[in-house]
Amino acid sequence: MEQILFQNSMEGLEMERVVRDYEYSMVTRHFHATCELYYLVEGERYYFIDKQTYRIRAGDAVLIRPNQIHKTSMASESYHSRILLQIAESILDPVLRASGLGEMGQVFAGEAVIVSVPEEERPAVMELFAQIGRELQGRQRQYEAAVKLKLAELLLVLSRFQKRSVFEEEKQEVVQTWKHQKVHEVADYLLTHPETGESLEEVARRFYVSKSYLSRIFKEVTSFTVNEYKIISRIKKSQQLLADSSCSVTEISEMLGFENMTYYERVFKKYVGMTPLKYRRQQQAS
Repeated sequence: MEQILFQNSMEGLEMERVVRDYEYSMVTRHFHATCELYYLVEGERYYFIDKQTYRIRAGDAVLIRPNQIHKTSMASESYHSRILLQIAESILDPVLRASGLGEMGQVFAGEAVIVSVPEEERPAVMELFAQIGRELQGRQRQYEAAVKLKLAELLLVLSRFQKRSVFEEEKQEVVQTWKHQKVHEVADYLLTHPETGESLEEVARRFYVSKSYLSRIFKEVTSFTVNEYKIISRIKKSQQLLADSSCSVTEISEMLGFENMTYYERVFKKYVGMTPLKYRRQQQAS
């Protein structure tokens, strides 16, 4: 059973709290332009981020950067309760800068930002979420400003816990089952070699597994097929090149092994929501 306890939004922000007590695994492909704040209220979950799977427990907050690949799935038990915020950088950056916190990109920096909130501090964190929810629900005069201020306060609190209790190397709970480890190896290879022209069969051979087995476990852990993940890796690399290099769009397309410019532009727009040229101009403007 799924119970939606709260769901509301305003421009640049969506908030939802859900309780589930069945074997739920995200089936949608999560790769989006907003920042995501995931807070696990109760239960345990597996959380795949880019190329690793982490075990998340009650009181853990996960901060996902724009265009980071991620997926949650069941860990030890099906029951869990979580709060999810989708935040556009544009609505919060001015508030964070004014508060001395920098920008969203700095708060959400790192491959996997996972913050463990101490048990005695969790009621205060939950109250901040509740206050944001009440402002969104009530929509009183200047509620949007109040929401932004409460969000900034929430990120400030989480950043304090991050500095003292973020998953340190020796505490980091990367899931190391054979299945997850094999998927992590393949995902890491595809992210670091986005230009590879290897087929699914060739990738499977490289990692000493059968094509059918790799297809099954990769989709199960990441929600993407191997070929889809390869395309995502190319799109992520092309975003970096569009923003930071002087290479033309055509050169980037060829460099990353896309069949032709038409195909490159089509898949780029599918995942990013705009053409490569528009993305470059947007990055240059910012």
